[in-house]
Amino acid sequence: MMVRDYTCFIVDDEDLIIQRLELFFNELSHRDKRFHLVGKANNGLKGTEEIEKLKPDIVISDIVMPRMDGISMIEQLKPKLPHTQYILLTAYSSFEYAQRAIQTNVLEYIVKVPLREADLDRALDKAAGILNEVKKKEAEFQSLNVSVLENKYRVRKQFFNELIRGEIPSHRASDFANRMQFHFFEANYCCFIVEMNLYESFRNDYSASDQNILKYAITNIIEETVVNGGRGVAADLSDNRFIGFLSWENNRSDMDTEFACHSLGSQIVSHLHQYLNQRVSVAFGGPHRGWESIKQAYMEANNVSEDFYYHEEKVVKTPMHRFHYRNDKKEDFQLKLADFLTWLQRKASKEALEKELSALKQFVMDYKIHKSIIAPMLQGLYRDITAKFKSGNSLTTDASEFPLKFMTFREQLAYIGDFTFEYVHAGQLLHRIEIMSAMRFIEKNLKQRLTLEAIAEEVNLAPSYFSSLFKKTMNEGVISYINRKKIHLALELLNVQDYSLLELCEEVGIVNEGYFCKLFKEYTGDTPKQYRIKMTRYESK
Repeated sequence: MMVRDYTCFIVDDEDLIIQRLELFFNELSHRDKRFHLVGKANNGLKGTEEIEKLKPDIVISDIVMPRMDGISMIEQLKPKLPHTQYILLTAYSSFEYAQRAIQTNVLEYIVKVPLREADLDRALDKAAGILNEVKKKEAEFQSLNVSVLENKYRVRKQFFNELIRGEIPSHRASDFANRMQFHFFEANYCCFIVEMNLYESFRNDYSASDQNILKYAITNIIEETVVNGGRGVAADLSDNRFIGFLSWENNRSDMDTEFACHSLGSQIVSHLHQYLNQRVSVAFGGPHRGWESIKQAYMEANNVSEDFYYHEEKVVKTPMHRFHYRNDKKEDFQLKLADFLTWLQRKASKEALEKELSALKQFVMDYKIHKSIIAPMLQGLYRDITAKFKSGNSLTTDASEFPLKFMTFREQLAYIGDFTFEYVHAGQLLHRIEIMSAMRFIEKNLKQRLTLEAIAEEVNLAPSYFSSLFKKTMNEGVISYINRKKIHLALELLNVQDYSLLELCEEVGIVNEGYFCKLFKEYTGDTPKQYRIKMTRYESK
């Protein structure tokens, strides 16, 4: 267990007493390194100002001082710094002062003439004990809070999944709602779906535990965004999807509802990108009321979310702006796929391949054939390409490997393009060169905040395909590889000199200090501070 340090502050109007206490702390630093003097003041007003700024753990103060006495100062500070411990010094034996000190919950009441070191030692040790207990209780409370929250979100996830599948009757849903204080479903509400963009890359790049942590954080941010704008709730739904409800008391016009949905959706998109660097899209259903309408509300939002298949990332959709699908163009597209397969020859150049795929993309973007029709057709194309070049090809691929479920149309087509180019040029190790190029780019820009999209663009591959290829080649996700390299850089820096946590984060391009500490401990078993202490001991031997 690491020894905790305590910051101390002195307030006294007598210069001799301040000098005596400064000498005491200087001598104390040789035998007990826990206590550090961080400031001093010669009256209560100045003391209040400095203490509010420095927030020391322990304050040692005289009682009788000009402008503001010590007890009045403590009474003013207590609401702002409830955990700071106060030790009073006095040259007077006054019942009134003692009574006020007791009412203010002062830790110790020490006579300063003569001022005995043993009394100060005992008071500081007592303060340290109380501060440790406060810290311990706070940690236990925080741990309990996290545990309760995690259980709450798990229960919600199960509840909403069962609810939208129609497995919970409305009277049971109402009972559950009362226990969870979801009273807003009695008013007007609409359901919305939040869908993670580039989810295949997310699955490749993060470990299962990190995925769960990020999904938990995403749920929190969605819910906080909803609550800040009114009333509602959010829950993890499944895979790359989250469900939420926005509620309002009074009747709104269609235009007002549309504006409120767009506003909330834009905030969710912005907040998740800003705080977690996660890209999402949001789809809203129409207005509803009552528990019995929840399944219908979800179905509407789910139907709107189907339009994400033809969008880029970070979009907000409502029922008023749906696509018009031309499923009658299915047979025309089948003919185009057959022509493409006939055209496709070994050694086709990347430029020629991209031109042919661009023509296919343009046709589908113009007519918008529904995902339920197009996606299986693209999987069939992937399978046909594999079969066409299977003979004598060293690559072994199964159609089931095509990551179909969580990709947009553009992502699927780009994936097929990169895969096809690798397949028809099998044996030339072209993509191994691109992986090496990506690794050089990462090494060169390690101090920056690297993204999968930027690296994929650098090596001219679709992000989803690059992510899949990197993991297949390196047996490690891109983000995991980058994080490992960043921690190695941090270790190299710490081996040279001592850095603060903020300085280390800046040097390795990780903006979140908590996330950096988590990664550092995951890779080394120590916090940065513990690691530096070990290095200092090693160097001194």
